[in-house]
Amino acid sequence: MSAFFHGLMFHHFHNNFHPKGQGSISSETFENILEYYSNKYNIISSDVFYKRFQKNKLDETDVCITFDDNLKCQYDIALPILEKYSLKAFWFIYTSPLEGVFEKLEIYRYFRSKFFKSFDEFYELFFSFLKRKSEFVSVFELLKSFDHRKYLNEFSFYSKKDKVYRYTRDNILGEEKYFEVMDSIIKESGLELDESLHKSLWMDKHDLKNLSEKGHIIGLHSHTHPTKMGEKSYIFQNENYKKNKNILENILGNKIYCMSHPCNSYNKDTLEILNKSNLRLGFRANMKTGFNSNLEIPRIDHSEITKLL
Repeated sequence: MSAFFHGLMFHHFHNNFHPKGQGSISSETFENILEYYSNKYNIISSDVFYKRFQKNKLDETDVCITFDDNLKCQYDIALPILEKYSLKAFWFIYTSPLEGVFEKLEIYRYFRSKFFKSFDEFYELFFSFLKRKSEFVSVFELLKSFDHRKYLNEFSFYSKKDKVYRYTRDNILGEEKYFEVMDSIIKESGLELDESLHKSLWMDKHDLKNLSEKGHIIGLHSHTHPTKMGEKSYIFQNENYKKNKNILENILGNKIYCMSHPCNSYNKDTLEILNKSNLRLGFRANMKTGFNSNLEIPRIDHSEITKLL
């Protein structure tokens, strides 16, 4: 366990309505995590954490709760548990879904969770699809030299197959080709992208206003949630975060001062852009040390804690 203040990072939750997927947890597991972690740490509400951080008065055992990605399952499943414990959290929002966009990464995750018995089953279909297409022969040649033991080591919860898939997605195919592949696979499946699916995946403006009115802190998570923000141009990053900030501030009627980095990807340009936008508190997505800026607070993924339960 770590001897410095940090955040607990949560993403997906499941129940009878929201499908169970890789890394998703139930309300019971969420509650168990809070109970377990409170034995050694002081779990405090987001507003208290933020105020103490600004005054440089956070104790090394102070911990906050954070949610990434604007997911409806968080609102439906985690929020009632927070209210049971009188806790408020940080909610980091990517905003393209608020404009009606079916953001592809979440659609792909839903597809994997809903239509496959396991992620291994999906991976089998994914690579079988690539093998059927002559234009992707190079993928398998490049994978011959891939060493999963040296990739994404900061995230110990990824299996070998997870790493091979993610490496193929991010480093071999790239965003454009990956989207092309997944859109083709989904088209073959017959999955319908309609309004009801959108409402089941993402929170809407009313949900965000309600969270803000309850005293939770809403923060930035980019507009379109690129997986490799740190590799994007200064102009792209600036416009993406500016739009993210403008949309949320227009919805909530107040200034945004906090954020978290999508997929833990950022660079010096990112930090400069965020600081110029008066962002005062930001979170990374792992517990690595050696990062000292106000926009690089460490977080531990909930999957690391569930191993200890």
